[in-house]
Amino acid sequence: MSVERDYAYLIGRVRVLERSLLYPRLLESLLRAEDLEQALRVMAEVPYLGEAFQGILPTPQTIDRVLTDHFFGLVSDFARQPGGEDVTAFFLLWFDVAAVKLAVKHFMVKKPLEKTYPASFDVRKVLRFLGGEVGEYFPTALGQALQEIQEFLEGHPGNAQGVEFILDRFFLQEVYNLAGHAEGPLRKWYHAFLVFSLLRGVFRARYQERKPDALRLLYFENTLLGEREFLELASLPEDKIPEYLQYLGFAFVLPEEGVFRNDPYYLAEMERKMDNHLLMWVRQYRRGAFGPEPVFGFLFAKSIDVKNLRILLEGKYFGLEGEVLRRKLRECYYE
Repeated sequence: MSVERDYAYLIGRVRVLERSLLYPRLLESLLRAEDLEQALRVMAEVPYLGEAFQGILPTPQTIDRVLTDHFFGLVSDFARQPGGEDVTAFFLLWFDVAAVKLAVKHFMVKKPLEKTYPASFDVRKVLRFLGGEVGEYFPTALGQALQEIQEFLEGHPGNAQGVEFILDRFFLQEVYNLAGHAEGPLRKWYHAFLVFSLLRGVFRARYQERKPDALRLLYFENTLLGEREFLELASLPEDKIPEYLQYLGFAFVLPEEGVFRNDPYYLAEMERKMDNHLLMWVRQYRRGAFGPEPVFGFLFAKSIDVKNLRILLEGKYFGLEGEVLRRKLRECYYE
């Protein structure tokens, strides 16, 4: 009963905060805005978030910071509530890995870490650890990942892609562990997210002409996608990819039936379809009265809103056409 009561409180918070989620009419207004200044005036309609954009310096860096801080603040607030630690673990892990990536990149180029992404711990510890300070403590899995990065950089100095793969693998292994402790719908969602992430990794690596050996840094043993199949996707000719995805059961991520193209626009459309598929799953959770699913679904919907706002506001900053931006947008949680 205590767990149900905790989630009931969190779900009550969600019902209040749902007013801050984007909806199609608002996205249309942002698309029609003539420039960034007008788009920011439209943003004033968004409860809780609109105020954060008032009086800001309208640059991509500032927009990114406002959106990131808003979402991290929301996740952190939920994490502090009774029952919130488990349901926010995925999102806090997401932030932590992004912050660690930035810290490691600064270490590689020997630049001080003046600004960082928000995280659940002091990310400057990463710089101290990589610099040789042995007294820094990290959770076991992250400590192992950082140790592997340290050893990797000794033999491959300057290989930022390898570092990204190692940290992405750490992230996906932790998501796999979260799935192992979850029940019902959330376990299936975690599994779908993990497979989509592996597919994204392999298709991006194809476009970047990364060798299959480098992709082994990303892969870890799991019951969802075997290593042989993963590496096959990295090396098959383009015209064989649709058939192989059909064999694996993932042909629905292709924008066009029976077609695969190794170019950034096509890959971006594949990633958009994956995000929409994940959003479709969490839409089913929103009417729940108990359990973590409605809270998790709301937080994931918020992450999609952040992605859409980055696309729209940064697109307006650079003067991109509305139809170009429309093709990049994810669906809304509320249709």
